[in-house]
Amino acid sequence: MDGDAVRVKWSLLEADVGEPVNFELNGRRVLSRYSQSLSVRMASKVMDGDAVRVKWSLLEADVGEPVNFELPFDEGEVRFVVGSGGYLPGLHRLAREGVLETEPKVFDIKAAEAFGSANPDLGPIDVPASAAPEGLAAGMVVQLQNGMKARVTRVTDEVFTIDANDELAGKDFKVEAALLEVDPAASKIETAHFALGCFWGGELAYQRAQGVVSTKVGYTQGQAESPSYEEVCSGSTGHTEAIQVMYDPSVVSYSRLLELFWERLGDSRHLLNQVGNDRGTQYRHGIYWLTEGQKEEAEASMAAAKELALVQAGKTIYTECKASETFYDAEEYHQQYLQKGGQSAKKQASETIRCYG
Repeated sequence: MDGDAVRVKWSLLEADVGEPVNFELNGRRVLSRYSQSLSVRMASKVMDGDAVRVKWSLLEADVGEPVNFELPFDEGEVRFVVGSGGYLPGLHRLAREGVLETEPKVFDIKAAEAFGSANPDLGPIDVPASAAPEGLAAGMVVQLQNGMKARVTRVTDEVFTIDANDELAGKDFKVEAALLEVDPAASKIETAHFALGCFWGGELAYQRAQGVVSTKVGYTQGQAESPSYEEVCSGSTGHTEAIQVMYDPSVVSYSRLLELFWERLGDSRHLLNQVGNDRGTQYRHGIYWLTEGQKEEAEASMAAAKELALVQAGKTIYTECKASETFYDAEEYHQQYLQKGGQSAKKQASETIRCYG
């Protein structure tokens, strides 16, 4: 807005050829003389931790046309915190490099910065035809016993072939993108920490919430520094799996994030060190506040939940409500895990969230 101080990288170009001007700028006379024939290009320098608003779309790499399949997240105008996950890694890189401008431009995105490489463990895999359900045909999507979905790519008299990789894995793309707004150091964004058992499903639930701009999964409330997933799973570090939610309080309130926490937790609130079938101290559930304002709301929410549980069923709630301790990022392969597996992270998506390993 007017009055804001900004730092920009800019150069003056000839309007007809787009080359740098070949004279020294010397004040009002030169600028006014060429004001109708010169253009100014500005690029905003963005750093990790900045919140950005970007307008973008995904294009086929070979023809530059919009892709004709549904993405697991939103296109158009979106917001995210650079370096904190969400959307394509390539979008984060483009923002960091300062190449995004206010007018849309097209950029190449390699597979590694799009939907990653195909995992050979997920397919293609041949299955004996004797195991095929009646009517199975190539192009169908089947659900596996572990909850994952797989595409049927081939059916013969001997075998049928399935592939549980994201259909987009291993492919290069182009993106058309424009930088609409930068919030340095995400000054308008607040952070909340929740533990809901296995962090995959809880993260996806928060990704879908309006006003949530970025999420991470990790480990908190433990003793060891920078624990690994294996160490946390052993129960020896004292950590619980947790979700870091970065949100715009002008769009979604902390109170609404608490409501979503209780909705997602369900009856597991009455279980000690357990959510669903996941058992152990690393799966204990909790609300971990970061500010005094969050503390007041979290404690009020906890008191209301306990009173309701006691009145309705005479049950105890084992959910923790404590000050947040150090949050350690989980390994990269855990981040946005279900989104990477093809489940929708679009705002207000309503499909059932399926957790699988």
